[in-house]
Amino acid sequence: MSPSNTLLPLHGKTALVIDATCAAGAAGARVMLNYPDRRDAAEHLAERIRNRGGQAMAFRADIAVPGELRSLCDVLLAYWGQPDLLVGAGSHAVALSAALGSTDPPALVLSYDAVAPFLAAAGGASQT
Repeated sequence: MSPSNTLLPLHGKTALVIDATCAAGAAGARVMLNYPDRRDAAEHLAERIRNRGGQAMAFRADIAVPGELRSLCDVLLAYWGQPDLLVGAGSHAVALSAALGSTDPPALVLSYDAVAPFLAAAGGASQT
């Protein structure tokens, strides 16, 4: 790990982004991008994250369908384990926690509009 990567706010963290057709990627993060449609937008975002030094995968699932939510969580857990961060509606946290087999939601839950201010406050303003 280079010294500059340790200054990035999400370096080494795992994030699950629900309905990820547009969001900021953070170098060094592992990001599961869920999309119900618009695969091209999710794949483009995953490529941007990988180009910035992160790991990313796009996964199509309608989280309102229990079997699809379970599949999303199974893949996330198999690859990277429990997420440190959930980006999506706060109402997603309870359903995702249950599907992930956890009684607690991820340590940090951000709404879509809170991502940029969070990264800016954490020193990652250049990660848009």
